[in-house]
Amino acid sequence: MKVLIVDDSEVLVQRLTARLAEVTGTETVGHAGNVADAVREIRRAKPNVVILDICLPGGSGLDVLEGLKKDRLQPIVIVLSNHSDRQYRRKCLQSGAHYFFDKSDEFHKVAEVLRSLTAPARTGGGPRRLESAFFLELG
Repeated sequence: MKVLIVDDSEVLVQRLTARLAEVTGTETVGHAGNVADAVREIRRAKPNVVILDICLPGGSGLDVLEGLKKDRLQPIVIVLSNHSDRQYRRKCLQSGAHYFFDKSDEFHKVAEVLRSLTAPARTGGGPRRLESAFFLELG
């Protein structure tokens, strides 16, 4: 499973890259630190999963989500942000994100989701999408 990280913090990108290296079946195929680079890298790398921050130079993660819709690209999107207010969660999930986690206390959930997504591939099935617990709460 190819993963692209979109965040402007080099420290966070390094931390995520190290964490994802521990998840069997995942490969970090790049990262982007702003909206324009994110859209370009997603088009180039065609990742299965995008880990996306909300606050980015040149716009926001919501702009990236809109770009994905326009390009009809369908990676699984995990928003990982410090802006975890209910309004941000709702807007991101309504805009096409599949998961939304708070960087400060839900960082570990990214690896858990990726393990769940790669489990079917390891057992012969393709990647699967899981419902976000928060999405179900809003539904």
